[in-house]
Amino acid sequence: MRNLEINARRLCTIDLMERGYSREEAAKLVDRFWPVTANEIRGGLVIQGEWPFSPDEIAKLEADYRALGKRG
Repeated sequence: MRNLEINARRLCTIDLMERGYSREEAAKLVDRFWPVTANEIRGGLVIQGEWPFSPDEIAKLEADYRALGKRG
């Protein structure tokens, strides 16, 4: 799980910066949204006991993440 989180944080940062967020802005947002990227990496597969986020939590985070859109 730890490697998944590290990789998801990196990819989420890259995605946010490509959307126009500064590195500092992205760093703050990644703390909240890395589970969205992790869920995409996992293909939405939920393994009992290994994934601490409920489907409802992920759905809410995904909606909020998509709403961020592009900056500038």
